Amino acid sequence: MRLPMPALVAGFAVAALGAAGLVRAAVPSGGGTAGAPITVTGAFVRAPAPPTKEAAAYFTVHNNTDSADRLVAVSTGAARESMLHTDVGGRMTMLMSGVRVPAHGELVLTAGQDHVMLEHLVGTMRPGQSVRLTLTFQRAGTVDVTAPVIAPGAPAPTTPGGIPSD
Repeated sequence: MRLPMPALVAGFAVAALGAAGLVRAAVPSGGGTAGAPITVTGAFVRAPAPPTKEAAAYFTVHNNTDSADRLVAVSTGAARESMLHTDVGGRMTMLMSGVRVPAHGELVLTAGQDHVMLEHLVGTMRPGQSVRLTLTFQRAGTVDVTAPVIAPGAPAPTTPGGIPSD
Protein backbone atom coordinates (compact mmCIF):
# COMPACT_ATOMS: atom_id res chain seq x y z
CA MET A 1 0.00 0.00 0.00
CA ARG A 2 1.40 3.35 -1.00
CA LEU A 3 0.55 6.40 1.17
CA PRO A 4 -0.02 9.77 -0.47
CA MET A 5 2.65 12.41 0.22
CA PRO A 6 0.38 14.63 2.44
CA ALA A 7 -0.33 11.64 4.70
CA LEU A 8 3.41 10.87 5.04
CA VAL A 9 4.22 14.50 5.85
CA ALA A 10 1.42 14.65 8.43
CA GLY A 11 2.60 11.38 9.99
CA PHE A 12 6.16 12.64 10.34
CA ALA A 13 4.92 15.92 11.82
CA VAL A 14 2.83 14.08 14.43
CA ALA A 15 5.78 11.82 15.30
CA ALA A 16 8.17 14.78 15.61
CA LEU A 17 5.77 16.76 17.79
CA GLY A 18 5.11 13.72 19.95
CA ALA A 19 8.83 13.10 20.43
CA ALA A 20 9.37 16.74 21.37
CA GLY A 21 6.64 16.42 24.01
CA LEU A 22 8.24 13.31 25.46
CA VAL A 23 11.64 14.94 25.64
CA ARG A 24 10.21 18.01 27.35
CA ALA A 25 8.32 15.88 29.88
CA ALA A 26 11.53 14.04 30.74
CA VAL A 27 13.41 17.25 31.64
CA PRO A 28 13.29 17.74 35.42
CA SER A 29 11.23 20.68 36.58
CA GLY A 30 13.40 22.15 39.31
CA GLY A 31 10.98 24.90 40.19
CA GLY A 32 12.93 27.42 38.16
CA THR A 33 15.04 27.87 35.09
CA ALA A 34 18.72 28.48 34.52
CA GLY A 35 19.49 32.08 35.36
CA ALA A 36 16.45 32.41 37.63
CA PRO A 37 17.10 34.16 40.95
CA ILE A 38 15.84 31.13 42.93
CA THR A 39 15.77 27.51 41.79
CA VAL A 40 14.54 24.46 43.69
CA THR A 41 15.80 20.88 43.24
CA GLY A 42 15.23 17.48 44.81
CA ALA A 43 11.70 18.22 46.03
CA PHE A 44 9.66 15.35 47.46
CA VAL A 45 6.95 14.71 50.05
CA ARG A 46 6.88 11.77 52.45
CA ALA A 47 3.37 10.36 52.67
CA PRO A 48 1.88 10.23 56.16
CA ALA A 49 2.65 7.17 58.27
CA PRO A 50 -0.69 5.82 59.54
CA PRO A 51 -2.43 6.76 61.74
CA THR A 52 -1.08 10.32 61.35
CA LYS A 53 -2.58 12.73 58.87
CA GLU A 54 0.55 14.85 58.39
CA ALA A 55 3.22 14.73 55.73
CA ALA A 56 6.60 16.44 55.33
CA ALA A 57 8.12 18.15 52.30
CA TYR A 58 11.84 18.41 51.58
CA PHE A 59 13.82 20.23 48.90
CA THR A 60 16.93 22.29 48.22
CA VAL A 61 16.67 26.01 47.44
CA HIS A 62 19.47 27.58 45.39
CA ASN A 63 19.88 31.36 45.59
CA ASN A 64 21.58 32.48 42.39
CA THR A 65 21.77 36.17 43.34
CA ASP A 66 24.19 38.52 45.06
CA SER A 67 21.73 39.11 47.92
CA ALA A 68 20.46 36.85 50.68
CA ASP A 69 16.75 35.99 50.53
CA ARG A 70 14.32 34.42 52.97
CA LEU A 71 11.85 31.59 52.42
CA VAL A 72 8.89 33.01 54.34
CA ALA A 73 6.05 30.62 53.48
CA VAL A 74 5.10 27.41 51.69
CA SER A 75 1.55 26.70 50.60
CA THR A 76 -0.20 23.81 48.90
CA GLY A 77 -3.70 22.72 48.02
CA ALA A 78 -2.88 19.31 49.52
CA ALA A 79 -3.00 20.57 53.13
CA ARG A 80 -4.86 23.24 55.07
CA GLU A 81 -1.64 24.25 56.87
CA SER A 82 1.98 24.27 55.72
CA MET A 83 4.61 25.24 58.28
CA LEU A 84 8.38 25.58 58.14
CA HIS A 85 9.96 23.57 60.96
CA THR A 86 13.48 23.09 62.31
CA ASP A 87 15.15 21.01 65.02
CA VAL A 88 16.09 23.07 68.07
CA GLY A 89 17.67 20.94 70.80
CA GLY A 90 15.90 17.78 69.69
CA ARG A 91 12.49 19.47 69.49
CA MET A 92 10.76 20.49 66.25
CA THR A 93 9.98 24.20 66.29
CA MET A 94 7.99 26.32 63.85
CA LEU A 95 10.03 28.99 62.04
CA MET A 96 7.73 32.01 62.28
CA SER A 97 10.04 34.40 60.39
CA GLY A 98 11.08 31.95 57.69
CA VAL A 99 14.49 30.62 56.76
CA ARG A 100 17.46 32.56 55.35
CA VAL A 101 18.89 31.54 51.98
CA PRO A 102 22.41 33.01 51.63
CA ALA A 103 23.54 34.86 48.51
CA HIS A 104 24.95 32.36 46.00
CA GLY A 105 24.15 29.67 48.56
CA GLU A 106 21.56 27.07 49.30
CA LEU A 107 19.06 25.99 51.90
CA VAL A 108 18.69 22.23 52.28
CA LEU A 109 15.55 20.86 53.92
CA THR A 110 16.21 17.29 55.08
CA ALA A 111 14.63 14.68 57.34
CA GLY A 112 15.26 15.39 61.01
CA GLN A 113 16.18 19.02 60.36
CA ASP A 114 14.53 21.83 58.41
CA HIS A 115 11.37 20.69 56.61
CA VAL A 116 7.84 21.76 55.73
CA MET A 117 5.06 20.12 57.77
CA LEU A 118 1.88 19.60 55.77
CA GLU A 119 -0.92 19.37 58.32
CA HIS A 120 -4.65 18.67 57.99
CA LEU A 121 -4.25 17.00 54.61
CA VAL A 122 -7.01 17.48 52.08
CA GLY A 123 -7.84 13.98 50.86
CA THR A 124 -5.56 10.97 50.89
CA MET A 125 -1.89 11.32 49.99
CA ARG A 126 -0.34 8.20 48.45
CA PRO A 127 3.07 7.31 47.02
CA GLY A 128 3.14 7.90 43.27
CA GLN A 129 1.04 11.06 43.46
CA SER A 130 2.57 14.51 43.24
CA VAL A 131 2.01 17.66 45.26
CA ARG A 132 2.33 21.21 44.00
CA LEU A 133 4.07 23.52 46.47
CA THR A 134 4.22 27.30 46.21
CA LEU A 135 7.30 28.71 47.93
CA THR A 136 7.18 32.41 48.83
CA PHE A 137 10.43 34.35 49.16
CA GLN A 138 10.87 37.78 50.66
CA ARG A 139 12.77 39.15 47.63
CA ALA A 140 12.22 36.71 44.76
CA GLY A 141 8.45 36.27 45.14
CA THR A 142 6.88 32.88 44.48
CA VAL A 143 8.32 29.72 42.97
CA ASP A 144 6.05 26.75 42.13
CA VAL A 145 7.45 23.26 42.58
CA THR A 146 5.96 19.83 41.86
CA ALA A 147 7.08 17.21 44.39
CA PRO A 148 6.54 13.45 44.06
CA VAL A 149 5.02 11.66 47.06
CA ILE A 150 7.09 8.75 48.39
CA ALA A 151 6.25 6.11 50.99
CA PRO A 152 7.23 6.51 54.65
CA GLY A 153 10.65 4.90 55.11
CA ALA A 154 11.36 4.79 51.37
CA PRO A 155 14.75 6.09 50.26
CA ALA A 156 14.69 9.71 49.15
CA PRO A 157 14.62 10.19 45.41
CA THR A 158 17.82 11.47 43.84
CA THR A 159 18.37 14.74 42.06
CA PRO A 160 19.30 14.68 38.35
CA GLY A 161 22.98 14.50 39.34
CA GLY A 162 22.34 11.31 41.34
CA ILE A 163 22.72 12.96 44.75
CA PRO A 164 20.23 11.82 47.39
CA SER A 165 17.69 14.50 48.28
CA ASP A 166 17.86 13.87 52.03
